Amino acid sequence: MISKQSIERATGLSDFTVKKYMSDNGKHLESCYIYTKPRNESGYRLKIEIDDPSPLPLSQIAGSKASRNGVDLPADAGPGFTFTIVEFGVNYGADGWAWARDGSRMLSVTLAETPSNRDPQKDAAEFIRQLRPIVLDPIGATRTGASTRSSRPA
Repeated sequence: MISKQSIERATGLSDFTVKKYMSDNGKHLESCYIYTKPRNESGYRLKIEIDDPSPLPLSQIAGSKASRNGVDLPADAGPGFTFTIVEFGVNYGADGWAWARDGSRMLSVTLAETPSNRDPQKDAAEFIRQLRPIVLDPIGATRTGASTRSSRPA
């Protein structure tokens, strides 16, 4: 779904481990984590989660955006927003949230411990732009999020 080169640029890792969690007997991706290789205590560098159904109603998302000083996604990636993750007063990375146009599913992309020469909010927005047509608004999607068209495995 996302190229190895894009992951390398956004995370700063040239060698990484991917851990995927699937649902419906491996038919649907629930989440994916990118770790350093060998994996250490620092945690993930990239996390992608797909919630079906969305954990938040659309009515609560606007408040979440405001409380996090969120920035709207570009028009070709939205609806959604990104925001900076701050831990102990230090910018730690960025999170991006997007949702299906009908509000039924939600996609979140989190980047942590990113290279200093990267803008993690822009990288999160770009990953969302690439993933949206596959996981949020696929051609032939039904109201429950199941697709009537097969997509490539993660």
